[in-house]
Amino acid sequence: MSARLFHSTLAVAAAVAAASVALTAQTPPQAYKGLQISVASVARSSNVSLGDCPPGANSQRGVIKPGDPREFAVVTVNFTVLPAFQPGPLPKPVLHGPGEATYNTAQAFTDVGSTPTFTCTFAFRVPTGAAVTRLAFDTLSIDLAPVTK
Repeated sequence: MSARLFHSTLAVAAAVAAASVALTAQTPPQAYKGLQISVASVARSSNVSLGDCPPGANSQRGVIKPGDPREFAVVTVNFTVLPAFQPGPLPKPVLHGPGEATYNTAQAFTDVGSTPTFTCTFAFRVPTGAAVTRLAFDTLSIDLAPVTK
């Protein structure tokens, strides 16, 4: 096998492996009040957008000042509006850590159902490096283990 073919084969294998990880690095979709919800990622940041969900005109920002012992845990959530969806108020999500730790977000739902699919990022102020275990929407609890490894 030539060196060029070998490197091409390695590149294809690496791309397939990366795609496999990307496909599994999401929580299984769950239904809640006519919405299909899955968590795509959890990231850490000191500067975030605090837009509403689905994204709209709200362009507020959140910033952690240097020396603050907290950071933002930014949870990216994918939504699909199912035929069973009925417009109405939806509770803000709550992020949970080990034990009784809970973290709230300032972001809210607005005009849900105006688009069939959308992605939102919810920012939660957490202690730097704090573990997060699940995201809750009222009675729906999503285990974050698949996206926090």
